[in-house]
Amino acid sequence: MTQLISRFETGGAAAARAQLVSIQYLRALAALMVLVTHALYWPLESRNEALLITGRLGVEIFFVLSGFIITVIGGEARFEPVAFARNRIMRIVPMYWIATFLVVGLATASPSSFLTTVPTIEGALKSLLFVPSDVPKAPLLRLGWTLDYEAFFYLVFGSLFFVRSASRTALLAVLFVGLIGIGRVIDHPSHIQDFYTSPSLLGFLVGAGVGRLYQLGSLQRLGRIHVLGLLAAGALSLVILYRTDPDIHLLLFHMSMSFGAMTIVAAVIWAEEAGRLPVVPAFRFLGDASYSLYLFHFFAMAAVWAIGRKLFGPVSAFNYAPLAVAAIAAGLTVGCLAYWYVERPILNWTRQRRRPAAVTQGSAP
Repeated sequence: MTQLISRFETGGAAAARAQLVSIQYLRALAALMVLVTHALYWPLESRNEALLITGRLGVEIFFVLSGFIITVIGGEARFEPVAFARNRIMRIVPMYWIATFLVVGLATASPSSFLTTVPTIEGALKSLLFVPSDVPKAPLLRLGWTLDYEAFFYLVFGSLFFVRSASRTALLAVLFVGLIGIGRVIDHPSHIQDFYTSPSLLGFLVGAGVGRLYQLGSLQRLGRIHVLGLLAAGALSLVILYRTDPDIHLLLFHMSMSFGAMTIVAAVIWAEEAGRLPVVPAFRFLGDASYSLYLFHFFAMAAVWAIGRKLFGPVSAFNYAPLAVAAIAAGLTVGCLAYWYVERPILNWTRQRRRPAAVTQGSAP
């Protein structure tokens, strides 16, 4: 859900670097987790917690990656906030707006196809501006809530342009932990209050921590035994995640999820730095296409299940598996086509007008 890493800014100076293949693999993994979860969950009549948690873990990997990437490209020193904001806007807005307008068009043309989505002018405007709303519903795109968190993270990170990376990460931790703490003590919060004080912010925070360790070289210097220990702790955290009821223990649920996602991200990045990560072109391509896969797979998947019901009747033990495979294949196909024919040309066009956030030399608080 974030721009590819092609340049890192460290030590106050920009240094060219090959793309981190590990980031692309992780983005592909996260997108596939969400896509497969939706394809399998869509026709079920009863709630399947394991599937929901798996999809949410995929989102958490995206959040951790965002924290990591934005921290690293922010550089060690101060950066230019206008360039940072422009780059982020040009990266995420065009495709998200296209997906949102598609929802508005489809929901207007065929309202019976949507259970809860009723497009309104206010809801559409709030969706386009990344403002979460309960009434009217926003975002209109079902997955858009994650982009609302992304936009908020960019806003907070960009507002800390005037300090160096160490202070920036520390201030980010204070702000996000403070917001989460406020959310735990507010009685009957409004939708906005509940959204911006959610433990969902933890993913970005732990990702920023991994990014800071990467900047310092600490992640790359980890020994194999340390990484194995980290993965063991992450596996235990994921066991806790799948056994925790978020309605009862919300903070524990998010803490275990964020830590588990963080261990996956850190281990895969370490594996590449240690020369232990093979190059798989197909999976790397899925990483390139992950944003489009994330935004557009839902349309194709929903269409497959709708057509399947008309052709074969109610979902049963006999048609569930083949329809699920068809839904996954359709989601992959539409997402990849959206990337190749829409997102990729937009990226090529916008890259010509983008520049790295300029680093301000000199001391900082």
